[in-house]
Amino acid sequence: MISLIDPFGRAIQYLRISVTDRCNLRCVYCMPEDGVPYDAPEEVLSFDEIMRLVNLLAGYGLRKVRVTGGEPLVRKNVSELVARIAAVPQITDLGLTTNAVLLENQAQALWDAGLRRLNISLDTLQPERFVKIARFAKFEEALAGLAKAEALGFSPIKLNMVVMRGVNDDEILEMAALSLDHPYDVRFLEYMPIGQVTPWEWRASYVSNEEVIQRLSERFELQPIEAASSSTSQVFQIPGAVGRVGVINPISHKFCANCNRLRLTANGALVPCLADNYEYDIKTPLRAGASDDELIGHVKAALAHKPEQSDFEGRVERGGSIRIMAQIGG
Repeated sequence: MISLIDPFGRAIQYLRISVTDRCNLRCVYCMPEDGVPYDAPEEVLSFDEIMRLVNLLAGYGLRKVRVTGGEPLVRKNVSELVARIAAVPQITDLGLTTNAVLLENQAQALWDAGLRRLNISLDTLQPERFVKIARFAKFEEALAGLAKAEALGFSPIKLNMVVMRGVNDDEILEMAALSLDHPYDVRFLEYMPIGQVTPWEWRASYVSNEEVIQRLSERFELQPIEAASSSTSQVFQIPGAVGRVGVINPISHKFCANCNRLRLTANGALVPCLADNYEYDIKTPLRAGASDDELIGHVKAALAHKPEQSDFEGRVERGGSIRIMAQIGG
């Protein structure tokens, strides 16, 4: 199999595709309260342009795709794109990340399009706190979307909670308990300094997942489950639970050694590393009629800048990231 290899010998098999920089929430760790200037519609890649890249990269080892945003469900007819990606024979793992606010009404279309894997962001189980974190009163809509996905049989449903000290860290045990009766992978994410967060603000909010595991262990027996080498999470089973719990440690335990991913922003930039400000314009050659060989050359040029290891801490000390999370894609 022909593969795309980064400078450190890692084969790139995973593409995260942001289909929009727009979002219907304003989560405190992701977007400013007033939002940001959105890309003009003509600057956003079309589905045909996205599929040109997916089909091309599928011939060079791409096997896993996740559709993200912003909030991908605000992109009109996103289920059409999902169906087109699902039809690519080489793509064996297709997922979508969502805040679930619009999921109740779109889950059936996504299921019919061939989607089975969902990552759902849910940072609290308290309606009032949801408003403080997301800055919109959409808690009931998010829960309805989650329930619809479970009823349809989506699997896995990965329920992601960004843990923030003094904000929602008192809900760790309650969130983990969801896995007892529901087929969810409840995952606790370390707070990453993305955007213009100050070093002080980030460190005041940061909770290491070592601390999360310690708190979980005081209530539950955690049985480790071996994950794939490219996995970003440590996964545990609570005996008798329907689902599982896990932790994702981008700060305390970097998982860069086996990183196999590349990001494509909604406005056509390739981002080799979430913790690095480097990005490569793929839209210009794509729209200029570049051949497949020329496009692969551009992808390789972007990959040449993929660092060996992430450096979130160093970047925040140097002034922060040039994009907020919603502009990069989760």
